[in-house]
Amino acid sequence: MINSSPITTWEGAGAIFTFAGGGAALWFWIMAVLLIVPLAVAFKAEKNAENEHD
Repeated sequence: MINSSPITTWEGAGAIFTFAGGGAALWFWIMAVLLIVPLAVAFKAEKNAENEHD
């Protein structure tokens, strides 16, 4: 089982998957925006509701 791979060398191998070498940063910023925007909207709505009841 060990050393049974038909691949003998990685020379010339390339990344064939999507976003190879940099997709993580893009998804990090997308997720950060998707977290921050609803929080900002919720805080603004809460402040407006609080001001209406004063």
